[in-house]
Amino acid sequence: MAPKIKFDPKNSDALVSSERRKLLDPFRVLSLIPMQVHHQIADVGCGPGFFTVPLAKYVFDGKVYAIDIQKEMVEITRKAVKSYNLTNVDTLCSEEKKLPLSDDSVDGAFVAFVLQEADNRMALLQELKRCLKKSGWLAILEWYKSETTHGPPMKQRIDSEKMQGMTKRIGMRFSRLHDLNGMHYLHVVRK
Repeated sequence: MAPKIKFDPKNSDALVSSERRKLLDPFRVLSLIPMQVHHQIADVGCGPGFFTVPLAKYVFDGKVYAIDIQKEMVEITRKAVKSYNLTNVDTLCSEEKKLPLSDDSVDGAFVAFVLQEADNRMALLQELKRCLKKSGWLAILEWYKSETTHGPPMKQRIDSEKMQGMTKRIGMRFSRLHDLNGMHYLHVVRK
């Protein structure tokens, strides 16, 4: 199988644009996740920090681990976090199949548009599960498998039913599925 297309860090401005915020309001998305202000959260595939900053503002008594496999994206997120004077974020570079977190170390993990880029989706899901505390939550934001004018190639997209099957296979319990705007869905499961 050919490697999946990864988002080019040179185009990171598109990921934090006002147009994207209109289409995908990060605060609305995060309001659908069972997080608490004291949670330790992994933002896996943080990109330029589009969700990292709102996550950090919400968990003011917790911590966010902003993780990406692309060093350029980690650096962009680090600068964004610094510009907001947020002190509860650790920015970390990782490998795709090995997160720099201990077993059972986070209350939740947020994964936005990452699984469709992963070369081994099941291995990444297993790795996310490893890092979650007992009853921890995993929130997966992805594209519906339908034609749109922008977004990843159709062959990379993951149907919401397939996503539910994948998370069930690794032993996660289904919690909720949210349609966000007809193009994106949020799949929430628990360990």
